[in-house]
Amino acid sequence: MSDFIDDTYKRVEKIIRDNNLKIKSFEDLIGVSNNSIGTSIRRKASFKSNVLNKILISFPEINPTWLLTGKEEMLLKSKQENLLIEPDLEYKKSTLNKEIKERLIELLLKDNEIKEIVTSHFTEIIEELK
Repeated sequence: MSDFIDDTYKRVEKIIRDNNLKIKSFEDLIGVSNNSIGTSIRRKASFKSNVLNKILISFPEINPTWLLTGKEEMLLKSKQENLLIEPDLEYKKSTLNKEIKERLIELLLKDNEIKEIVTSHFTEIIEELK
């Protein structure tokens, strides 16, 4: 057996750690018996192909070449790009939501009737807080 197979337990351990899972949760998630992953990691043993297959099915973002050999990147390229883009999209979404709210308030306050109601409402709230 090649040396790289012996390090598979380290890569499985990294998947568990990077996903903030406990070994038991990981075992449940991939559908293997209790302590099978934990035992292999403690013994620094390799995994059977059916276990590696279950890991890849449960974690489709994991690069199979990396899992088996340790070569290439841990995550497949498309998943890496999504991880880089996703926070940027969240920021844009929150910025857009803020801008929409500000414009909505601005439009509402242009209407004198609404402006009076809002002012009255806030005045009541301030009085209650005193």
